[in-house]
Amino acid sequence: MDTQKMIDALNKAVALEHTAVMQYKQHALLVSGLWRKEYEGFFSDQSESAHGHAHKFGQKVVNLGGIPTVELGAPIRQSTDLEEMLSQDLELERAALQAYMDAHALTDDNLPLRIMLENQIEAEQEDIEELEMYLGMVQTSGLEREVNLRRVG
Repeated sequence: MDTQKMIDALNKAVALEHTAVMQYKQHALLVSGLWRKEYEGFFSDQSESAHGHAHKFGQKVVNLGGIPTVELGAPIRQSTDLEEMLSQDLELERAALQAYMDAHALTDDNLPLRIMLENQIEAEQEDIEELEMYLGMVQTSGLEREVNLRRVG
């Protein structure tokens, strides 16, 4: 395994996780309306999760003899529209998944690192699927944005 290439690949993932921390946190602050109660917590939890991923793989960079990046891996995207927020986060999660897959391709015979990355790839895929599900829910319910109450009786 080329250690410097692995450090660079992991730092790319760490940088994307740093972006996710800030983007999810910003989305937690900006979400409003009927969806706020549900999604504020979701976005906050995702921010904390991304922070954990950045720390975990930053520590791996240190273990390999490198210095973990403090840079962002992509611009932090903002919106006040929930559907757009979810789309932005989905795009960022897909980029993170690709970064972890790129690092995985460099593991060669380092089985523990390969397994660590495979577990992370699985977690990123789960995040993507959850965002896709939420995005589908928001798009479907967007067809009827008003709640009509009828008097019964």
